[in-house]
Amino acid sequence: MPFDPLIWERARTERLFGFRYRIEIYTPAAQRVHGYYVLPFLFGDALVARVDLKADRANATLRVHAAHGEADIDSGAVAGALIGELRLLASWLGLERVSIGRRGDLAPALRAAARTTETVAAQ
Repeated sequence: MPFDPLIWERARTERLFGFRYRIEIYTPAAQRVHGYYVLPFLFGDALVARVDLKADRANATLRVHAAHGEADIDSGAVAGALIGELRLLASWLGLERVSIGRRGDLAPALRAAARTTETVAAQ
């Protein structure tokens, strides 16, 4: 979350993780790089991805508008872990499903991970 102690002090986060985080809520839409309400994803000891999320309560859906991976990540491993955390977040928010959009270089791997885990859960 943008107000989490891990990233609240932006300069420290950049210094420790090499991760430049800027909340883009107040940035004009045409100038946004990652999305409106982007949250970083901590995987192990590294910040490896950014997801633009919205809780669509009317449709009981956590919407992932965009998913961006950082440089030199294992997209499959990150996406596999991230989809699990997104489902956990959706459940915590009282939402029934996660919908993944097409924006961002990590989105295809995230959609694939979602399909794979749905198939495994259905068996």
